[in-house]
Amino acid sequence: MSNEVGEEAIPFLIEQFLADLRTHLAGVLNAARVHDSTELERESHTLKSVSGTFGALRLQERMRLINEACRLKNHEHAIELVIGVDAIGALTMEAYQDK
Repeated sequence: MSNEVGEEAIPFLIEQFLADLRTHLAGVLNAARVHDSTELERESHTLKSVSGTFGALRLQERMRLINEACRLKNHEHAIELVIGVDAIGALTMEAYQDK
């Protein structure tokens, strides 16, 4: 990534990633809480993409599974997959705050 954007931009990009992570993680959790499958699909898709860009593979994979369940209209399974996502998100944030 540093070859593409320059080393000096990395701290800003990580801060932006963390802000996006907080926003979209909250969106995933809230959508699951209120059983809004449309919003859950949208938020999980966005968080899957953002996580993949920054190499947060565990979070990316969970979002992929949630998003896939939503697309297949298996909403109860998608909501079940949200269990533990807050912990994965917290671990991801912790890992990137040191960068």
